[in-house]
Amino acid sequence: MKLRPAVLVSVIGTRVSILLLGAIAVTLIGTIPAPTAEALWRVSPHELVNLQARWDTDFYHQIATAGYRWDPSVFLHQNVVFFPLYPLLMRWVGGWLGGHPLLAGTLISLAAFAGAMAVLYRLAVLELGEDKAWPVILLVSTYPFALFFSVVYTESLFLLLTVGAFYAMRTRSLALAALSGFAAGLTRPNGFWLALPLLWMAATGPSAAVDVDTGRRPWWRDRQRVTALLVALAPLVGAAVFAAFLYARFGDALAWAHGQAAWGMPLMGRGPAPDPVRTADDLHVKLSEVLVYAGDIAAFLWAAASIRPVARRVGVAYAIWVAVNIFPPVAAHLFISLGRFTSVLFPLFFLIALAIPRERVSRVAAAFAVCQAILAVGFFLWRPVV
Repeated sequence: MKLRPAVLVSVIGTRVSILLLGAIAVTLIGTIPAPTAEALWRVSPHELVNLQARWDTDFYHQIATAGYRWDPSVFLHQNVVFFPLYPLLMRWVGGWLGGHPLLAGTLISLAAFAGAMAVLYRLAVLELGEDKAWPVILLVSTYPFALFFSVVYTESLFLLLTVGAFYAMRTRSLALAALSGFAAGLTRPNGFWLALPLLWMAATGPSAAVDVDTGRRPWWRDRQRVTALLVALAPLVGAAVFAAFLYARFGDALAWAHGQAAWGMPLMGRGPAPDPVRTADDLHVKLSEVLVYAGDIAAFLWAAASIRPVARRVGVAYAIWVAVNIFPPVAAHLFISLGRFTSVLFPLFFLIALAIPRERVSRVAAAFAVCQAILAVGFFLWRPVV
């Protein structure tokens, strides 16, 4: 399948379909009374208007409408841990839409996903060949945790920026690589890790400089390579800009990291913050929680086992990107949300496309899609699937 049809099919067939499925679920079942304490947050009494007001979207909505808050004296979930680019876009686009940040977030997520698929297709053609490009798009779109590409979360934007940075560095479009890397560093706490695979690509990529005696020049005399190495640091600059803002605003450049403790540090013996106040139903272990946590563990094991074959079959930079996105979160919060985190790790889907015969890709995608639909219904009905 060619680029344009592939993007249209992935956006309409998966992203829009997930929103329609959520709309059907809340219309037929509803979320009142609230099945969990988080569901007390609403922007409208109408279920469809409130469709995208879910889980962590509350924090992005807070930032977009009221800005950042940080009080280190209280042990609570605070919005300072969420990086600024996505909620800023919600604010700006929402202003153009007459003050509707959740609608803006929905449009941003869908547009970013479409852009990500277009760039990912081109990157897959470069790395795997054109016959593998459509399977990659299909697998990314149907992956169970890909439901987050349809909601007001950062997954779509982060995927666009990281794929864009890889593609730009791969093709030595250094201005685009710098912009994508910088923006990724402003999008998520793990965005600065993007500097590591970009540095590898910059250091090992093609060079135009040749020494007349040895056939090579030291890298520091290769202007293009030096420029690429500097560009690879752009994600660190993005994160540093946010840190500078936090220092100027709150006197704590690492408030985003310090606030992470409220989500729990199990390996350090520290549990999560006691907010929001739990309801009676929240105190019971739910089957969905057990299944999703098992899925998170499975996603981690799959990603960890893929690192070596990704390095061998796709490239070391891609393996680095997988590693730095799964091990730090586990060290901090064990396996919480690892499934969601793996949804943006496109090298994993490169590997599946290479490993599975083309005639079987549709079967895998169908199984993925069924699981994604189940998770999506749970997400929109406020069942713990994050």
